[in-house]
Amino acid sequence: MVALAAPAATRNVVVLGASYAGARAAELLSRTLPPTHRVVVIDRQSHFNHLYLHPRVSVVPGHSAKTFIPYTGVLPASDAGTTNASLPLSNKARHVVIHASVTALNDDFIELDRDLLEHERDLEGEAEEIETLTEELEPARLDAAPRDKKRSTRRLSWEYMIYALGCQLPPCLTSGARTKKDGVAFLEGRGAEIKRATKVLIAGGGALGIQFASDIADLYNNPDNVSHLNLAEGEAPPPKKDITLVHSRDRFLPLYKQEMHDEIVRRLEVLGVKVILGERLQLPPQEEDKPGTLKTVKLRDGRELEYDLLLRCTGQKPNSELLKQWMPEALDEWGFVKIRPTLQVDVAALPNADKRSEKLRRNVYSIGDVAAAGVIKAGHTGWNQAGVAVQNIMCSVETDALVANNEPTTPPKLVEYERSPPQIKVTLGLRHSASEMCKEMGDQETHFVKGEGGPVDGHYAMVWERMGADPSDFNA
Repeated sequence: MVALAAPAATRNVVVLGASYAGARAAELLSRTLPPTHRVVVIDRQSHFNHLYLHPRVSVVPGHSAKTFIPYTGVLPASDAGTTNASLPLSNKARHVVIHASVTALNDDFIELDRDLLEHERDLEGEAEEIETLTEELEPARLDAAPRDKKRSTRRLSWEYMIYALGCQLPPCLTSGARTKKDGVAFLEGRGAEIKRATKVLIAGGGALGIQFASDIADLYNNPDNVSHLNLAEGEAPPPKKDITLVHSRDRFLPLYKQEMHDEIVRRLEVLGVKVILGERLQLPPQEEDKPGTLKTVKLRDGRELEYDLLLRCTGQKPNSELLKQWMPEALDEWGFVKIRPTLQVDVAALPNADKRSEKLRRNVYSIGDVAAAGVIKAGHTGWNQAGVAVQNIMCSVETDALVANNEPTTPPKLVEYERSPPQIKVTLGLRHSASEMCKEMGDQETHFVKGEGGPVDGHYAMVWERMGADPSDFNA
């Protein structure tokens, strides 16, 4: 199988992963790339997953659909030829979103788990136009043997790459769903398990564990919130919850000010959540988690706890397996992607690095949670990294154009990512929160603030609008 070079007029800038960091990078690239390049966004999800609301909507029924946002607005329309790519591919678009999983990375191409033209019947235009797009997007053959000249629609050449595949969520929110329908079903299923439970045990006191504990307690044990249970007429109220939160550290969110820990402890006490700090659970294998069955588990000190629902809110694993297979030396000991201050993947340790393509050393970037950027894993840090990566790619693209035209040039002057201090907002029940934020962009000093009020659905509409989607039809 031979990967042919993509037509020079449409070189591909591929963004792997379209969560907070990747979606922002794709948007910026679609607004700035010259006509010689296109953005190809690859994400296995049919919709953008607003992950920060998943804990809330998996507790409070009736809101799950609001956290899955159509990708139609990620690549905003412009006079430069960009269109909203509502289909897996659109022959009317220069920039496209492809809903697929990447199965392999190569120095020259990316391989996908599905045909790019799987939904060919949905594409508009004449067959000749579709074939032209196929040739531009897919420059390889599935089988080069003379007996079969079928063109592969699973390989895609790349000129620049942004690796933004993030991290796998903790087990309590890990889902294999690729569509909105399946994602909603998963979250509603988790909510049904919580509704039936009587003794909820939460392992892990990071932001996720804190939010689960406080939301469950506030919804099910606070009479003021009974309306949010969405009970059918005549339906008996679900059982109140006995909630225990076990955290291995002696303090909640130790990266932040003491006021943050103190407010979390105060709110959990008000809500009746039992808190055990500085202890670890001797957890059973994950496959033994069967909600609804009363079980016991031991703490490290030998004490036993009863539960009929276990929520594992511990740890995230970087989605870096593809890079590990391609160039394992680019990963640190925890599996995160080593990057330079410019956010280019650090490939200096690659075997025969001097013989590998200059493209690998210069044109591969990593942003978001999967990157070892020295900052917290959060949407706002990935968002900021996207701007730096795009600025540097644009600088290189402009330099490449000068070289191609035999014009005088110097090596591109790339900008470096400036780290920001840790910032966070954690909900402490349906209408309470605690935040530690900078007052202005570029500040290095954070300020602690307690919050009250706000909608139960977490201002979801703001995120829809930011993604260029219409929040009035949240079932789209």
